[in-house]
Amino acid sequence: MVHVTLGPDTLAIHLSPLDVVFSVHGSFELPFEHIMGARVEDEHGWRHVWRKVWGTNAPGIKMAGTFYLPDGLAFLDYSTGEECLVIETRHEHYRTIIVQTGDEDVESLAAEINRRIRRR
Repeated sequence: MVHVTLGPDTLAIHLSPLDVVFSVHGSFELPFEHIMGARVEDEHGWRHVWRKVWGTNAPGIKMAGTFYLPDGLAFLDYSTGEECLVIETRHEHYRTIIVQTGDEDVESLAAEINRRIRRR
């Protein structure tokens, strides 16, 4: 699972060392001006639309890495697929980012992201 932090101008996604191995990707930051919206979703057939580019594709166990979606690349890092933070972006390598955050209040986190992008 990942840890998400909100800075003054950026959203940072911190991957654990094991998630770095599973996803073949490191932690990264997104400027709020590139985020179109955030929401919380549970996995509803997501694994049926992914085509793996690199990473781990073990539905129900671990989905992590870069995957193709019909409208662009997605970064995924989740295991159970419950209460995932979904971030839609523009002008970024990934159009969609779906992560499972663990202990954080994901609904409040999504609401705070949306509040910050509306202020821009």
